[in-house]
Amino acid sequence: MNSLKRILCSCVIALLLFVVAQSAEPPITSVVFTPDHHSVLAGSQAGVALYSWPELELKKQFEVEMLNVHLLSFSPDAKHLAIAGGNPAEIGYVEVFEWPTMKSLKRIGNHEDSVSDVCWLDPSVFMTASLDKSIKTWSLTDKSSSRELQGHSKSVTAICLLKDGETLVSAGIDQSVRVWKARTGELIRTLNQHTGRIHALALRPSVGGLPMVASAASDRSIRFWQPTIGRMVRYIRLESEALSLGWLSDGEHIVAACSDGKLRIIDTVEVQVLKELGGIEGWAYSIDVNPIDGAFIIGGTNGQLKRFTSGGLPESD
Repeated sequence: MNSLKRILCSCVIALLLFVVAQSAEPPITSVVFTPDHHSVLAGSQAGVALYSWPELELKKQFEVEMLNVHLLSFSPDAKHLAIAGGNPAEIGYVEVFEWPTMKSLKRIGNHEDSVSDVCWLDPSVFMTASLDKSIKTWSLTDKSSSRELQGHSKSVTAICLLKDGETLVSAGIDQSVRVWKARTGELIRTLNQHTGRIHALALRPSVGGLPMVASAASDRSIRFWQPTIGRMVRYIRLESEALSLGWLSDGEHIVAACSDGKLRIIDTVEVQVLKELGGIEGWAYSIDVNPIDGAFIIGGTNGQLKRFTSGGLPESD
């Protein structure tokens, strides 16, 4: 009888664990506003989902080939959507779709590990950063890589292009920020002040003066750089590491989505946290800011999405 009870208990526990596992949603690893700013796309292992804004009602779901989706990025002319990711330690690539029809155009890329980030040089050419330590340039009209940038000693996690269209900034697990000539692949300088792996880069909106890029790392710091002259302007250390960054349109405030699920609105001039907001349960992996109303959205653990007003107060779950 005792043996039978043990077997029954084991079966019940296994069933409960199965139900929990089945009910859990994959984390949302990328969120981005659509070009008209009226909808939001969210990427995860389940694919890509389209939500209305600001209601956050699910409208459509799109399947993708890759196991992991790391980034969603629209081309400058808003005609194409790049979905970047891949299969870890196997292959990294980008699936390109027409927008807004979501007609699949092509699969581009032959990285040896997942693609972590994408930036567009023009409407038909983009660059990819990969966990295989490389950065490559691709054209929608040619599937072959035209240029490869090598210099990072470990995985490249983030890239961004300055407004001049010529200067690329990259960052990675090797704790370095690197500045390149995007068209030629020439390394201009390497910046090494971080003491932990770098998760994210964010280019400040054009507000005059030299370009500024923010970087967030596992050392819990956010550092503010003027990459064209190789200068770190200032930095702030948070209670929890920031995983994603989004500048507000004034160019003086940045929002950090952190590993404790909280959001922190930071005054980048005075270098202080103005507000700390309860975000989501678990990790907040991705954030995007709506340039029209200044509101922002975060995505994270267990498929959670949450909207915030420009004043920083949460509106909905």
